[in-house]
Amino acid sequence: MHPLHIYQILNHYTPRKDLDPGFDVLDNSANERPDWFEYWPIRKFLLNESLNEAAFYGFLSPKFQHKTNLSAMLVRDFIGRLADETDVFLFSPSIHNSAYFLNVFEHGESEHPGLARVAAQLFDRIDPGVSLDEMVSDSRNTVHSNYFIAKPRFWRAWLAINEQMFAIAESAGDPLGEQLRLPTSYRGQHNVQMKIFVMERVATWILTRDRSFVARARDPFAARARIYKLPVAIVCDALKIAFAGEGRGQYKDVFLLVRNLHKFLNLQIRLGGWLGMRGVRPALRALRSYWQSGER
Repeated sequence: MHPLHIYQILNHYTPRKDLDPGFDVLDNSANERPDWFEYWPIRKFLLNESLNEAAFYGFLSPKFQHKTNLSAMLVRDFIGRLADETDVFLFSPSIHNSAYFLNVFEHGESEHPGLARVAAQLFDRIDPGVSLDEMVSDSRNTVHSNYFIAKPRFWRAWLAINEQMFAIAESAGDPLGEQLRLPTSYRGQHNVQMKIFVMERVATWILTRDRSFVARARDPFAARARIYKLPVAIVCDALKIAFAGEGRGQYKDVFLLVRNLHKFLNLQIRLGGWLGMRGVRPALRALRSYWQSGER
């Protein structure tokens, strides 16, 4: 048996009643360090609590069920069936936007300009010789919003990297720390520091670098809306998996071709669904069912 310690983070603006009662509560309502968002309560827990090496731990946002359509019961059921052979469970839904990019840092650059450069400087300092330009991430290792549940061994690796970034970001005299503290674009505003979006990509970085961790993802392409975007994203993901596994340049070349055409291809699929073209509407209906499966 593997004990599960899965928490939802109670922030200062979410009523406790809005949390899933099937999860434990990690109270961050005091909002001591708003600049660090969810990293602050996770950090405090990992630094101060004794962890059971056989257990799984997770720290999820209050929006987890809204974003994934998964209840605590479904999360526990998925982990329970595969716990003996898995170190990290991934619950990031609808990763189609990042699937169009070679890795999560390239995707991050499109959302938060400057992220790729800052992340490259950070990883060059803590792991010299690593090139983020050569990193390939796919649905087997992509994590959004810290939506993962893992054994302590993985959490220690995650914390070790983030604590190095924490020290740099907290250093007033470090030029890289200054870059990490710069506000960047987020949901039409400019009020979240770059360090948060680098931190959210550390889990993916570890999984692509250290193959000793066995990760399993639950329906990474489950989506509530814009289903027409999924087919091309899934093709892109499959090509990245093939390239990462086989190393054949053709897979990467075709990935780059398809991803550069994804807006055009998405439009064709969307029109096909509207017009009821043979095969298109049933395929989209089938893809929609993966989101609905979270309701069972």
